[in-house]
Amino acid sequence: MKLRNALLGGVVVLVLPQGLAARTVEGPYLGVQGGYTWAKDIEASLSTVRNDIELKDGYTLLVEGGYRLGNGIRAGVEIGRSESTIGDIAGGLPGRAGGAGDVSAWTFMGVLYYEFAGMSRFRPYLGVGAGMASVGLNDAGELFAPGLIVDEDDRAVAWQLAAGVSYALSPTLDLTLGYRFLDTGTVKIRAAGAGLGSAPVDFDYQSHTALVGLRWTFGAAPASVPAPEPAPAPVVPPAPPPPAPAITRNFTVFFDWDRSDLTADARQVLRSVAGDARSGNIFAVQVTGHADTSGPADYNQRLSIRRAEAVRDFLITQGIPADQIAIEGRGETDPLVPTADGVREPSNRRSVIIFP
Repeated sequence: MKLRNALLGGVVVLVLPQGLAARTVEGPYLGVQGGYTWAKDIEASLSTVRNDIELKDGYTLLVEGGYRLGNGIRAGVEIGRSESTIGDIAGGLPGRAGGAGDVSAWTFMGVLYYEFAGMSRFRPYLGVGAGMASVGLNDAGELFAPGLIVDEDDRAVAWQLAAGVSYALSPTLDLTLGYRFLDTGTVKIRAAGAGLGSAPVDFDYQSHTALVGLRWTFGAAPASVPAPEPAPAPVVPPAPPPPAPAITRNFTVFFDWDRSDLTADARQVLRSVAGDARSGNIFAVQVTGHADTSGPADYNQRLSIRRAEAVRDFLITQGIPADQIAIEGRGETDPLVPTADGVREPSNRRSVIIFP
């Protein structure tokens, strides 16, 4: 009873939350388990005589091995031994009394388990198994008749159901706590008793077992998934230099008839010329003077030069160096509006300023 309470207490402790999961591995495994067994009392019959055999609490030892897959499936084999002490024996022929000996069971099982992954170190599991069992009555008696002691065993098909939980002590080592139900087919053990002849003793064997154990998996722990590295900051190319401001590269100022002095409108235009030259980093200015066809041609040539000089002189006052200003006069040879000789055309009385 004390052992049973200790095992139940272990269940309560192990199901408490225990932090984050340890990563488990895929690969072959080996394990050992041991625990407390409650075997069902046996109803044995020999010929027409029956005995009710009381089985006291016993123990089970298991050795397991197999392969664990990464998807939670675990397949393998288990070899186990269970033993329960015989208590009182009831029934049988008159004069039979008492009870002694034990019942043992060797099991050889193929097993298949499924482990449920979770967010903790705990992985609940369910399992089934099938195989063979060798069940024996060891110095069991008195059975059926006075003085009949049976020490025989028999093999039978067996199956089991299992459930429990694994606790990951490390990626390769689990602490296990589980339950197993074992059932065999009919066991037939030969026995002979006074007045009973020789006949098989028939009975079924069933047991419930609480198990604790350790299981080692031989494999490399799965690599941690590295946290994604932050994307590098985008390389921002240096801002291109601001484009040169848009400037006007061709200007025209007009003059009164037979005059080379600048009008107010002409001065305003020339201030714009100087401003654009400075903002556009202009280092060369070409000024060309013109005249209309009124008057002699040689006079008009000189007049066109005076008009170009007037523009140059004003630009110098606006900060344009004199050595950056080139002038020429074309007289009446390049009219803006073609006319006959001697015509006073205002559009032809002009100076043209360009930035080459």
